[in-house]
Amino acid sequence: WYTNFGPLALRLEHQLQAMLGPPDPAVVTVSNCTAGLELALSALRLPQGAPVLLPALTFIATATAVLRAGFKPILADVDERSWLLTPSIARAALASTKISCIMPVAAFGNPVPVEEWDEFSAETGIPVVIDAAGAFGNQEIGFRSAVVFSFHATKSLGMGEGGLVACHNPAFV
Repeated sequence: WYTNFGPLALRLEHQLQAMLGPPDPAVVTVSNCTAGLELALSALRLPQGAPVLLPALTFIATATAVLRAGFKPILADVDERSWLLTPSIARAALASTKISCIMPVAAFGNPVPVEEWDEFSAETGIPVVIDAAGAFGNQEIGFRSAVVFSFHATKSLGMGEGGLVACHNPAFV
């Protein structure tokens, strides 16, 4: 029994939780990373059409998750050295645009600096959902954000399909 709270699914979640800790984050496996991103966004209970900032350098599934959750994707530039959306870029976007959530992406498996995003979220009150599709093994779990991984065959933990949502923040649980 590999799905829907079956013993092997629960065992996998427990082992992944231990790999991502300590402290052990809350985790849930999902059918794919896009579904995990949608789930994490939906858990925030933002108003319909809420603007979500994401980097222009991403895969279409990132914006798809935002749309499927009922929100509006807003694209921002990325840092030319790291290829990541940074808190400073997000702050500049906030100066001219209302943003309800930020979704940085771990481009090419390059980890997103969770401490910086945790500080940003604490200062602004804006939640952060990290699309770390290809960064399992590289990406840390912050204390204010949710992190979503992909288990697609082309990713760092390729199982064929599936994904994982991990977080310490009770707002997402």
